[in-house]
Amino acid sequence: MSAVFQRCANCRAAYFPFRLICSNCSDTSFIEDDIDFGVVETVTLLSNGQQTATIACPEDLQFIARILGGTARAGDRISLTNTDSQETALAGYVPFQRY
Repeated sequence: MSAVFQRCANCRAAYFPFRLICSNCSDTSFIEDDIDFGVVETVTLLSNGQQTATIACPEDLQFIARILGGTARAGDRISLTNTDSQETALAGYVPFQRY
């Protein structure tokens, strides 16, 4: 399980969502990288009963994810996934589309 983010091929800066130009060095070459976990910062309960959360990750990245397989609280360490079929373990689903 992991979420996909973008890394500048020149300076290694990390981005999500994806960018066309690196704001750090102005390069336009990127590689895809992945991250497996993060820490829940805030949780929102939606009217349909689903939870979304802001998740802080290494690389100074933050993801907004839908919580799958249970409930999350601020401070929880959580796995990240780009697949919404996670059913048993607690995970944060981060939708991913290439531009």
